[in-house]
Amino acid sequence: MTDDRNAVAREGLQRAMNLHARGDIDEALALAHQAIEADPAFGEAWAYIGNTLVTRKRRFAEGLEALRRAVALSPDDVAVRYTSGWCQEFVANALARPKRPHQPVEQSAEQLYAAAKQTMLKALELDPDDQMRGDIEDILDVIANATGEPWDLGEYERAAPRPR
Repeated sequence: MTDDRNAVAREGLQRAMNLHARGDIDEALALAHQAIEADPAFGEAWAYIGNTLVTRKRRFAEGLEALRRAVALSPDDVAVRYTSGWCQEFVANALARPKRPHQPVEQSAEQLYAAAKQTMLKALELDPDDQMRGDIEDILDVIANATGEPWDLGEYERAAPRPR
């Protein structure tokens, strides 16, 4: 039964992502919510919802809560951790440099930058592939530039330089 629910949830999330790509964000979110109704433990769907609420709807508190749930459900999924950390950095940046209205959050920009750093460092510990490692390091560099605090004290093997 669990496999059937997961298959239904995965199909629903794929349909949601297709709608998202066409710009139908509200309908995509509705389908993603249906996916988690089919399988409440589907961390990838929670991550999609959180990411979309943060970046497209600017519903920061709700989005970060969905991402916390995603990480709790899928703690060893590098992509879920990356998505969570990236969104934490996104919200921190929006708080530090406000430009558009957004749903308020309890955390400060400094707290969110610190959380994003820890989330990304944990993602590195999960031994991501080189592409993902480079993406994680890029976000860690953004956080370091924003906070003035280096992230790498020689403790991590850095990804090979990528062509730009």
